[in-house]
Amino acid sequence: MRNSSTSVNTVPDAHAEPKAGATLVPAVTRAAAILDVIAADATANAAAPTQLSDLARRLRLPKSSVANICAALLEAGFIRRVGTGFGLGRRLAELGGAYLSTVDQVQAFFEHVEQLAIASEETTQLAVLDGLEVTYLARHDGRQAIRIASEVGRRLPASCTALGKAVLASLAPDDLAAHLRGVEQLPTLTEHSHRHVADLLDDLDQIRQRGYAVDDEETSEGILCLGVAIPPVTPNESRYAVSVTLLKARADADRRAAVVADLRRLARLLVDPMSGTRASDPVGD
Repeated sequence: MRNSSTSVNTVPDAHAEPKAGATLVPAVTRAAAILDVIAADATANAAAPTQLSDLARRLRLPKSSVANICAALLEAGFIRRVGTGFGLGRRLAELGGAYLSTVDQVQAFFEHVEQLAIASEETTQLAVLDGLEVTYLARHDGRQAIRIASEVGRRLPASCTALGKAVLASLAPDDLAAHLRGVEQLPTLTEHSHRHVADLLDDLDQIRQRGYAVDDEETSEGILCLGVAIPPVTPNESRYAVSVTLLKARADADRRAAVVADLRRLARLLVDPMSGTRASDPVGD
């Protein structure tokens, strides 16, 4: 899918004759150019639709030709009617989601974690929810590497880990109820682990309000872990989360805030790689 931030000035000349090695299907090239213009206009002013006459003028194409291509794009759902003009259609979002779902999350995790100023110094992990457990898929050891129980490939109770609790808190109520159906007592790893579903549910409420999960010695004594869920691109996608683990003695308020900001950025990058230029989110406790 094309970058919606493409400037109007960089839209290719859809009227030009194909050069050697160029596309042999000019209608497709022109359709792509039309989408680029509409996307650029949406970026500049989301409330302003792109007019048919404006498309024809800017692309130097006959208005009748642009109208025919737009009719085909409308029928396919790539654009939509907005007043007397056009805006981008939901089909583009569906295709973008399908593309992102094919990205290797593990490879992307290793690529993006290096961009994080604070989290890259710590032990940062990626895991996927499986029932009421999480399976660890990737681990980055920074300069402050520590020994922890969650090795790659290991499964741990979701109710004990920041990763698992972050994902559970992000589930729709019906999905969460299905995961917890029939559970009377939760598995524990330390004396700080949740034993009862009611206690877990209270914790999940706090996670939703706070925006991130905390494992305060629930997996290992003396260890604190902060976790953020990765929003799913498609409804049926597996549910992932990322976390940073550090010694509790080093987890002062400033470092915790910086770690959470990095985790939020990492979660965004794993959903939308183009978000890397955005500033880190502010964090509140």
